[in-house]
Amino acid sequence: MNHGELSVTMVIEGEAATSQLVERLLRACQPLGVRYTKVHFAALTFSHLDGRAVPLFVRCGDPSLRLWIDLLKRAHHPYLYYIDDNFWELQGDSPLVRYYRDPDVRHSLEFVVAHANQVLTNSEVLACYLRRFSPRLRVLPAFFDFSLIGGCVREQTPELRIGFAGSPSRGDDLELICPIIHPVLDRIPNAVFEFCGVMPPGVQPTPRIRFFEHTSSYADFIRFQAQRNWAIGVAPLRDNLANRAKTDNKYREYGACGIAGVYSDIPPYQGSVESGITGLLVGPSSEAWLSAVLQFAVQPGQREEIARRAEKDVRKRYCVEAVAGVWCDAIRATHAELLRHPSHLTRAYLSGTVLKRLAQSLGVLCLQIRDAYRIGGVRMVLSKIAQRLSSGWVNALALTSSPRRRPPSTPAP
Repeated sequence: MNHGELSVTMVIEGEAATSQLVERLLRACQPLGVRYTKVHFAALTFSHLDGRAVPLFVRCGDPSLRLWIDLLKRAHHPYLYYIDDNFWELQGDSPLVRYYRDPDVRHSLEFVVAHANQVLTNSEVLACYLRRFSPRLRVLPAFFDFSLIGGCVREQTPELRIGFAGSPSRGDDLELICPIIHPVLDRIPNAVFEFCGVMPPGVQPTPRIRFFEHTSSYADFIRFQAQRNWAIGVAPLRDNLANRAKTDNKYREYGACGIAGVYSDIPPYQGSVESGITGLLVGPSSEAWLSAVLQFAVQPGQREEIARRAEKDVRKRYCVEAVAGVWCDAIRATHAELLRHPSHLTRAYLSGTVLKRLAQSLGVLCLQIRDAYRIGGVRMVLSKIAQRLSSGWVNALALTSSPRRRPPSTPAP
């Protein structure tokens, strides 16, 4: 490693939108001396750890993560943890919510947050919440990678398209706009609603209410929004602790794509959207949402001017190249800690007896079996055991991690 080069090992649980975004950020940091490798948590082994590299765990919460954090603690090897959602306050009954409601996952999350050299987030609200687990919080600017939409051609259409794209877990938030859909369609003859990844509860597709399947690729997800040429983007959020801790991702996406946005008047949009200038902030009532959408629909001049201002604002404040330096500073701070107090990864690993490492691995296996039985009964337990046997018993003698189950992937944060 060259002097001044910052080496990062990025550990992810899956190719979710957040991990794809963080990887794009690390690429933007490369001209500043950051070099990174990426490894999926399910494939993580001791050989992936480098005594000169800073591990960066992205949204990881698998219960077996505690084994890795324990190893890093004993080795005095600092690590970074990135989190962009308040997993403790998620509401609803989606697969994502059920995953993070699991007590073992909660314990793992709190353990990794408590022992991180720095916990990185983009939300002051989330940082305040996380201080109950750790004082080492660092709020970094969010970003948008404009190369994602480079060369996009907007579809020419006489329709006034009103759009939203997100994960299936956003259904509860979309309830806020359910009452306005048909009134808008009745009053604006060329209006259509387009939903990607999730439909508002109780709303069925029609020729003027369209549904598009989600995509696991964040790049495709963003290009879809740009190419559909939405005139208006909606960003409803119910006012609760989990939503208040989110980032202003819809403002960055809509602004970058030249879409005039209507946003719920709560954090995170209160801190980024200037109502009437770069978007419209509205209260939770159906009347407020209907008034704002109709305002944009019947005033194309205002709508287009707000879209232009938002695009300019996002490019100035959130362009990934512009914020890469701040992220690089955070990485450099933890890397400097690693240089001041060189880690003893190999010594910490070897200090554990073979019996202890075997016990740790068997503990993980027990968690997997318990979880498999809870989800799929005896049949799934037998399937998991067969998978473990086919992988070879040698893995039981090393610190390995085969997560009980990954959090459900989502098309967008």
